[in-house]
Amino acid sequence: MADRITKRMGCWIQYQLKLNGYTHEMVALRANRSSNIITQFLTGRKGSVPTQKALCEVLGYKDFNELLAAMPEECKNEQRSNV
Repeated sequence: MADRITKRMGCWIQYQLKLNGYTHEMVALRANRSSNIITQFLTGRKGSVPTQKALCEVLGYKDFNELLAAMPEECKNEQRSNV
């Protein structure tokens, strides 16, 4: 389940982290990863199961599916631009 997330999903998760007073560095410590890996995950460039688990722990979700279920539908659908 190391699939990458969309940028919109990452923005919502980052917003939740900020609301709860967490930084990428705090999640990185919990996941035993670098803050760069956390950033890459949240921007959709990299998949990471340890990052998913750490995000769930700090945000109070039992697993990543529960976190995704809490996410608004508009965040789950990435709109592509024709650039």
